[in-house]
Amino acid sequence: MGKINNIWSYLARHKYLITIVLGVLLIGLVGENSLLHYMQLQVRLSEVREELSEYQQQYERDSIRLRALQSNHKGVVRIAREKYFMKHPDEDVFVLSNEEHKQLTENGDERVE
Repeated sequence: MGKINNIWSYLARHKYLITIVLGVLLIGLVGENSLLHYMQLQVRLSEVREELSEYQQQYERDSIRLRALQSNHKGVVRIAREKYFMKHPDEDVFVLSNEEHKQLTENGDERVE
């Protein structure tokens, strides 16, 4: 019974300190505003900032290409022919497939036919 009284008297003397420590731990570890949640948000924020910088670089590259295409009619014709297989009305276009070669190189077989 003496140990319980000693513990109780210790808790009674330091009740405010214990309450403050428990409150700080509870706030710091549990809930939306916890320290753990804050650190997770900081990591996510840094990831989003990296993505943003990548998208800005991609936007700058694409803007340069777009300006070049708008000022150069031959570039537009070249892209229309290469990517979309467009043609003039009086010509024929032959599309050569390279799928068999791609499959062979993916399998590790370097045989060219």
